[in-house]
Amino acid sequence: HCVTEADGWLMTVADCTGHGVPGAFMTLLASSSLEQAIERHGTRDPARLLASVNRSIKRMLGQSDTPGADAGSDDGLDAACFWYEPAQRRLVFAGARLSLFILRPGAKDVDIVEGERRGVGYVGSPLDQTWTNQVPDLPPGSRVFVSTDGLIDQIGGPRAIAFGKRRVREMLLAWRDCTPAELSRVLLDALQAWQGEHHRRDDLTFFSFRT
Repeated sequence: HCVTEADGWLMTVADCTGHGVPGAFMTLLASSSLEQAIERHGTRDPARLLASVNRSIKRMLGQSDTPGADAGSDDGLDAACFWYEPAQRRLVFAGARLSLFILRPGAKDVDIVEGERRGVGYVGSPLDQTWTNQVPDLPPGSRVFVSTDGLIDQIGGPRAIAFGKRRVREMLLAWRDCTPAELSRVLLDALQAWQGEHHRRDDLTFFSFRT
C-alpha cells in the first residue's frame, strides 16, 4: 500500500493471515482499516497507523485480548510501515514482526532495524497496543529493503532449513550496486534455487529503494 504526498511517501508492506478467499478477506479488511487510519491521522506517523489498524481489526473481528474470552478468530497481519522524505532522506519506520534491512555506502555489513514482536489485530495483541517509530540514519546512496517472511522462512537447500536473514544480508552485499529491479530478479532466482522441490511455505512480497 503506497500513498504519495508532495514531500514524501508512505509505504506499507504487510502479510495477512490466511490464503485464498480467507486471505483475500483479511487483506481487504487490513487495506480498508489502513485507508481509514490515514484519513484520520495522516501519513507521517507509522506507529500511530499500526495502532489504529490494530484496534479496527480487533473490533471488526471481535478478537478480545481478555483472558478466557471466546474469540471468534485469531487473525491479523505482520507489517512494515514507513514514511520517507527524499529531500531530507528521512525515514520513519514502525514494524510489527517485520524488519528493515539497510545497506549504507561503504558498509561491510547490512544493518537490521527490527520490528516489534507484536502482530497487528491478533488476539495476543492488546486493543491499546502501541508501536514505536524508529528513524535510522540514511546517508546518500543507502539501500533499504523489506520483505515478508515468505522469503526468510522458506525451507530449502541441502539441509532443508530456512533461507534466513543471513542469506538475505549476504545477497544484499553481493548485489549492492544493482538496481531494485535487478535485485528482485536475483532474489527470486536465489529463492527458487533454494526452494528446489520443497513446497512454498508462504506468500512473498519484498520492496527495495535507494536514498
